[in-house]
Amino acid sequence: METFVFTIIGGIVIFISGQFILRFIIEPAHEFKKTLAGISYLILYNQAKLTNAHTDEEVANEFSVKSAEVISKSSSILCYRSIQRIFGLPPKANIIEASQQLNWLSHGMKESSKQFENGPSYNAKKTDFALENSKALIKIGELLKLKTTYNEN
Repeated sequence: METFVFTIIGGIVIFISGQFILRFIIEPAHEFKKTLAGISYLILYNQAKLTNAHTDEEVANEFSVKSAEVISKSSSILCYRSIQRIFGLPPKANIIEASQQLNWLSHGMKESSKQFENGPSYNAKKTDFALENSKALIKIGELLKLKTTYNEN
């Protein structure tokens, strides 16, 4: 009878620990990887607009959302540093820096940013948005280990 009770208790413990790992580690890591794929898609899909410094408020807002989403999704993974190696996730510092680069892309695609630089109160050097966007694309690819250009590298 004792063996039966221990077997049942052991099964329950294994089930609960498996569910814990699934819900708090594997599923959030999977969602984070989907977010990274979404960032790669958004960048590749809008690459011509980015590298030619076209303005597009809708796409700029999508970059702002992805910037926040990448940080929030990574924060939902328990024991991130331990899990990072298992799932091939980028370091937290890289995520923060990539998020800043995504925000830069968002800023560079807004008409208001360009209007501000062309206004009479702006007296600093004009930003070459096309060049800065291209640099940001490369940097995001390196930081998050993503495909962000159509080059072979």
